[in-house]
Formats: sequence, C-alpha cells, structure tokens
Amino acid sequence: MFKSKYTIVAILIFMIFSISNIFSIVYIEYNAVSLVEYRKYSVECGPLLEILSNNIDFSTNPLLSMNRTSCRNMAIVTLINTFISIIFLTFLLVLVVRLIKNKTETEDLTDLINILKKRNSK
Repeated sequence: MFKSKYTIVAILIFMIFSISNIFSIVYIEYNAVSLVEYRKYSVECGPLLEILSNNIDFSTNPLLSMNRTSCRNMAIVTLINTFISIIFLTFLLVLVVRLIKNKTETEDLTDLINILKKRNSK
C-alpha cells in the first residue's frame, strides 16, 4: 500500500512548515501595469506576531503607514491559513495512524504461486 513511517514523517514535516509560517515576515505585493511596462511592488510589513500585537512603529516608513490595514489583514489571513492547515494535517495524521493500526498483515504468496505454476506446467 504505502510506507507508513515515510507518510507520517512527511505529514510531520508539513506541520513544521505550517508552524514556521507564524514566525514569518508578512509582505504585501502590488502589481502595476501600464502600456509600456509591468512592475511589481512589494512592501515588507514585518513579523506576523509583531503586526498582530501592534509592536511595529508605522511612522518610520511612509509606505508602511499607508498600508497599515492591509498589513494587519494580510497577517490575519496568514494566521488563519496556518491554523486551518495545522488542523487539517493533524486530522490527516490521526487518520493515517488509525489506518496503519487497523491494517491487517498479509502473507507473501509468491512461493505458493510459484509452486502452483510448477504443478500446472507438468
């Protein structure tokens, strides 16, 4: 079917990546299009936990103060996305562990098939 320990390890690695999103830096990206060129603007808001706890001085950067609500909303969306992915991965991990515990051990039938093939060929 599938290798059980590799599946569990993969799910745990995905959970670690999801948890690391909580400590990531939040960016807001804007795309500007004109007839001549295409530009991509990016504003670094700061770490997610600092944005949610209002520990960022928005007066130091004029771009940051202008995008204060966008930064907060992006931080909230990132946090919600992280929690949903952690809940989903936890559910998937429990499901896989239950599936592995209830898996019945099947015998290797290759020897029996080889014996039957030899008998039928005679």
